[in-house]
Amino acid sequence: FTQSAMTGDVVLVKVDSIYKDDRNLEGIVQKVLERNTKYTVGTLTNGKFFSFVKSDDKNIVKYIKITNAKNFNLVDGTKVLVEITDYSKVSFEDHKGIIIKSIGHKDDPGVDILSVIYKHNVPNEFPKEVVEQTEEISEEIKLEDKYRDCTNEMVVTIDGDDAKDLDDAVSVVKTKKGYRLKVFIADVSRYVTEDSPLDKEAANRGCSVYLADRVVPMLPRKLSNNICSLNPHVLRYTICCDIDFNSKGYPESYDIYPAVIKSKGRLTYKKVNEVYAGNKEVIEEYKEYVPMLNTALELSKKIRKNRETRGAIDFDKPESKVVVDENGEVIDIVLRERGISERLIEDFMLSANEVIGEHFFWMQVPFIYRIHETPSEEKMSMYQKVLNYLGQDIRLRLDELEPRVFQQILDAVKGTDVEQVAQIMTLRSMQQAKYSIDNAGHFGLASKCYTHFTSPIRRYPDLMVHRLLKADMGWPDGYANRDTKTEFLERAAVHSSEREQVAVAAERDTVDLKKTQYMVPFIGEVFEGKISSITSFGMFVELDNGIDGLVHMNMMTDDYYFYDEEHFLLVGKRTGQIYHLGDTVTVTLVKAD
Repeated sequence: FTQSAMTGDVVLVKVDSIYKDDRNLEGIVQKVLERNTKYTVGTLTNGKFFSFVKSDDKNIVKYIKITNAKNFNLVDGTKVLVEITDYSKVSFEDHKGIIIKSIGHKDDPGVDILSVIYKHNVPNEFPKEVVEQTEEISEEIKLEDKYRDCTNEMVVTIDGDDAKDLDDAVSVVKTKKGYRLKVFIADVSRYVTEDSPLDKEAANRGCSVYLADRVVPMLPRKLSNNICSLNPHVLRYTICCDIDFNSKGYPESYDIYPAVIKSKGRLTYKKVNEVYAGNKEVIEEYKEYVPMLNTALELSKKIRKNRETRGAIDFDKPESKVVVDENGEVIDIVLRERGISERLIEDFMLSANEVIGEHFFWMQVPFIYRIHETPSEEKMSMYQKVLNYLGQDIRLRLDELEPRVFQQILDAVKGTDVEQVAQIMTLRSMQQAKYSIDNAGHFGLASKCYTHFTSPIRRYPDLMVHRLLKADMGWPDGYANRDTKTEFLERAAVHSSEREQVAVAAERDTVDLKKTQYMVPFIGEVFEGKISSITSFGMFVELDNGIDGLVHMNMMTDDYYFYDEEHFLLVGKRTGQIYHLGDTVTVTLVKAD
């Protein structure tokens, strides 16, 4: 009995019996104390006497009887946002609810993604006062005394082909002692002032959400794609993290200051990778940038080598990218791999984030860090089983755990059949990174001080870091009364971490949705893939394009298979057939739901 309780509800439970050991209890829900699910998105069906909605949320099994359907006059198949007003407590009764908003018909272009947006409560429209404040912002940019003039320097942006919000620009030059890297970050705090409507809305959103066919921005597009975006050949206000490296690629000194830049080019990852690959046509197109790009690559390699030496973990698993047409219809699913240029920009951004984090750590003032804690005992216990399976003779001890151990494991299996599995399992063994006012360090990066400074257009914590920097400089658009901000920063860190998790969940939902839509025409076809996970109910197989599916135990009809939890195996009782993690198997697609 669950008393209509759903995932995430707070409930009062009467323990009924102990199962197997004291960690597994059975009980009965006595009362739902707090509801986690108040709103849901679903599909409307009109009946003769009443209308009802089938929720898209798999945790809401019952239909929702709609009490205000006549107010909307919607057709069957309309996607709607519903507020559940009455939760049914008996199995034969539906929940009751009211329609809050019509999203559009389920077959209309883009409505599938809109449904995900409303499902996760991602704000999709800016309030009137935010729009009004944005309209009043002047687009005029001029050289001011407090901004350093960097307009004549060879500064460029390097981003994806379709990027619109260009947060960061870089310049690299050789010096007598080594290299000078300048990371210029959009000065968003100049326009988004503390406690203004823009600021409150940005804080509420927490971050931009990047979905399959659109971006739900943290800031209005006039800011994110225009005034704040470091577009080429126009003046832009920035905050610069200026770092001097020695010849071995270690930072020796730094300076942080406001600067005006005029980007000399909007370079793309794809073409910069072609330059590094020796493509003569692209080298000719980028000839004015090539000398700096070569210097940048020299420095990047040294920074990366130093980070690897200290034990940072490099998760190099390619991600799936959904390619859609103008109507949001999925055309293809491709693997997005990190090339040399993507790694180069990552190296430079990590360097700037570490410098800013350490700068504030030694100041011993309230600050917001990006932390990644040591893996938990429970996760390490599970990962130890994976290590045993992978044949790695390593005993993990929590009190001596270092990130370099995980990288050694990934290096040991690189190029083997189990590399993909090792990447997945290692990722699963990690804690989630989050924001915090307590500097616990960043385990995955093997960094003692880390923050997020480089993306204030799309992440609110970065905007907060900029305000803290300006407070340090004594600027009026920095945080007022910075030293009293501890409680505020703590609340903001928790909220930003929560909004980041919502964004990740929405992004995964849309990718999964498009993957499923893409596979529907291939039902009945045969594919080759690798076993990426084995469970008590079957195994997951991943195809070359990153799409994975479940082969349920019920579909494995050639034998009765049992799950060997200790060794991550499925074993046939009669034939002795064994399925291992990483095995290549042939599968038939029977359903895409």
